[in-house]
Amino acid sequence: MKRWTWIAIMIAGLSIGTRADNLTLGFFQSSIDNLFQTSLPEKDHLSNLSFSFEKSFSPLSFFSQGTYSYLYRNASVSTYAQEAGLDYVRALSEKTALYLAIKAAGTIYREAFNNFNFFSLGLAAAAKSYLNEGSILKLNYNLDYKNCRLSIFDAMSHYASASLDRYFETSTTLRADLNLGWKYFFHPYVAASLPPEESADHQSGGHGGGHMGWRGGFARQGSAGRGQGIQIFSLSGLLAQGIGDRVGVRLSGLRQWTLSGENPFTSIEEFYLIENPSYDVYSWNGYGLSSQVTIEIPWDIQLKLGYTRTRKDFPGIYALDIEGASLGILRQDTRNQWEARLEKNFRSLSVYLTYAYMDNRSNDLLFDWQGHFLMAGVEWNLNWGDRK
Repeated sequence: MKRWTWIAIMIAGLSIGTRADNLTLGFFQSSIDNLFQTSLPEKDHLSNLSFSFEKSFSPLSFFSQGTYSYLYRNASVSTYAQEAGLDYVRALSEKTALYLAIKAAGTIYREAFNNFNFFSLGLAAAAKSYLNEGSILKLNYNLDYKNCRLSIFDAMSHYASASLDRYFETSTTLRADLNLGWKYFFHPYVAASLPPEESADHQSGGHGGGHMGWRGGFARQGSAGRGQGIQIFSLSGLLAQGIGDRVGVRLSGLRQWTLSGENPFTSIEEFYLIENPSYDVYSWNGYGLSSQVTIEIPWDIQLKLGYTRTRKDFPGIYALDIEGASLGILRQDTRNQWEARLEKNFRSLSVYLTYAYMDNRSNDLLFDWQGHFLMAGVEWNLNWGDRK
């Protein structure tokens, strides 16, 4: 019944979307041999159906997008996510423009993960200015408030960034980014008087352990009602170079630091294509290096070959042995990822085929894993109007 309810919501959104200026429909099918990304691999197949549309009501535009994700073997992890909002674009001069948006979003999980259900409100602001013929300065700010069914995840975050793009006649692009973020969990702790077993069971909704490899609840014992803030800072850069008409090379790097605070939870997990409130950009510090080659092959097909290496430390999260006892050191993961992607764009249709292999090495044996991912999909883009 819940599955049909989510499908009905998506159909309602699609019916509204047919009156939009722009409508995008997508369907992706994935095969995964390590869904929960642990040393206890779980195979599954994931179907992802999505839509997004935009309708202009000058000077405002209404936008919405919805995604229904269904897993065949772990159906209780299936989700429906919906976002909608209004945005506004105003030219301040011939070289500068301002963007503002407000939005509301929510995600509904089925029974095993329904403690992750949430509703959120957000505000976005951005400014873009052409400094000269080959340079663009961009400023961005995002405010998000999230209210979750499991209250330990309730949080508010601020994220600001500044980027400078420089373009050269040699088909070279340089980009530098500076990012600053702050996230505050309103009440991530449970009462210290609860026994450890009862506390973990209560906060995880009874779904810890089992085939997913979970070790228990997320909440750390402490003073109930006490908040926890985390502040991060990062620098990143990108170099892109065109080689002739059919080859492009991109190199990028990122370094992130935790300025204050730490993750307030006892453990964090990362799932394949499934949002998890205990794991996000605020959960780690470290670095990432990435490279990609894009080649135009016959029949105007794009072939993209990429490699990414990341090294992440998780402040506040201690590595555990196979029996769940603390090793007395913070968890540290090093990941190597290789990816190959084929993309063919028609007039209003795009077709994708992607293969990825990940090798994640961790001092926590549960998160020492490898995985193969295969995805095929199609997107249909319809445009009935022009946006200024």
